[in-house]
Order: sequence, then C-alpha cells, then structure tokens
Amino acid sequence: MTSTSVNATVARLDALVADHVRELEQLPSTKRLSEASQATIYAMACAMLQADQLQQASAYLSFLLVYAPTNPDYLRTKAQCAMRNDDPILAMQLLSLALYVEPESRAIALALAEALIAADVPEAARELLLMLRRLAQLPADLTEHTRAGLLLQALASTQDQHAAA
Repeated sequence: MTSTSVNATVARLDALVADHVRELEQLPSTKRLSEASQATIYAMACAMLQADQLQQASAYLSFLLVYAPTNPDYLRTKAQCAMRNDDPILAMQLLSLALYVEPESRAIALALAEALIAADVPEAARELLLMLRRLAQLPADLTEHTRAGLLLQALASTQDQHAAA
C-alpha cells in the first residue's frame, strides 16, 4: 500500500466519521430533552458515580447519550464508568469519539491513554502520551504534562519488567 493510498483511506475514514457525528447531532431525540433537564440528569449521574453506584450512573449516562450522543462530558463520564467496571475497550471507544469531537482536550487524551494502558495497548498509549507532552507546554498545562510524564514512566517500568521476565 502506497502512502498516497493510505492518505486517501485516512481521508475517507475521517470524512465518514465526521458525517456520522453530524448525523448523530441531528437526531430528533436531541430536541426532546431540555438543556436544564440534561444538566440535572448529568449531575445525578456524576453523584452516583462518586457514590460508586456504577450501574445506575451508567444507565443515566446511556440515557443522556441518546439525547446528546457527541457530548464529550457525557462520553468521558460514561468512559469513567466503563473503566471502573473493568471495561477498557468500551472506555477507549467512548473516549476516541470524545477526543474526535473535542480534539484539544488534554483531559480526554489522558483518559484515553489510561484506557489504552488498561486494555494492554501500551504502544498506542505511549505515542499518545508523547504527543500530549509535546503539546502541553503552557503553564496551564502543567498538570496534564506531569500526569503524562508519570504515565510514561509507569509504562517504561512495566516494559522493563516484561523484558526482564
């Protein structure tokens, strides 16, 4: 496969995902629940997540995602439920969509890297973390930069342990 055909395939996939996101946002269900109602339900879901009521929180978030399927906050919080339920694959899927919708979010990128690590995809996590460290250079990005560095160190020590075994 040549680089031209790879680039064409990537461009087609990107266009398909963008079309899918636009179609999701135009679903009639997005018109049936007010923003105030969505905010109340989201607050309840977050409270349930904090109280370790993962099934209930996940159900509320699934309901919200029917009405706002590309809301990055709902996607990220549902991914937190998935991670706490030991389902990093679902978390990766949710966070990938959230990062597509909000590509500048360092918090989503970090959460995706953690899901990749949990799903035993360390190389993809390492690449994402390295990119995040390069992009997080402002003083406001210090927390994300530091967390990315710590995750990279943890990955390196895990890989060293596997190499020694």
